[in-house]
Amino acid sequence: MLDGMGCEGSGNRNTNLTNERQQLILKNTNLTNEREQLILKNKNLTDNREQLRSELLICVGWIFYQSSFYYMSNETKNWTESRRDCQKRGADLIIINNREEYYFVQNKSGPAAVYIGLTDTEVEGNWKWVDGSNLTSGFSSWAPGQPNEYNTVDEDCAMTVAVPLPEFANIEGWHDVACNKAFKWICEKRTSQFILP
Repeated sequence: MLDGMGCEGSGNRNTNLTNERQQLILKNTNLTNEREQLILKNKNLTDNREQLRSELLICVGWIFYQSSFYYMSNETKNWTESRRDCQKRGADLIIINNREEYYFVQNKSGPAAVYIGLTDTEVEGNWKWVDGSNLTSGFSSWAPGQPNEYNTVDEDCAMTVAVPLPEFANIEGWHDVACNKAFKWICEKRTSQFILP
């Protein structure tokens, strides 16, 4: 009798355990689906946020090109103040990586001398971009005879001339100049800088 009751009792217990297992599987499936929906919703919100940031930047004077936003100043400052202005905007002075970006800058800057994020203040003749990378590791577009430390004056900052200007011997390209001179400048903010960790 006890054996018979034990078998009947274990049958009910097995059924209950099977039902609980199926309910747990269903609950797990529902939670997995909810999780995937939340991940998708988070991705959509992130994409929307980035789109709004992009639109906001464009609205307040930034221009988008390739994978960066650029801000062209209308006033003039020395190189350090120019860089500080870019940093206040969450950017830095432009790093020109290739010929296409160089031509973009030349087209947008017009008839002006414009600071770029290139300097040899740390070691004379060792030109570095503001991100610490060496100029020798990438594109450059020095004007003929540049850099030249004209009249033995420390010319440790770089700027670019798009349209021939008499004060720069009517030569387009990059020129080294004294960092305390006032020029317009270009800030750059890469789209990857918008992505939060």
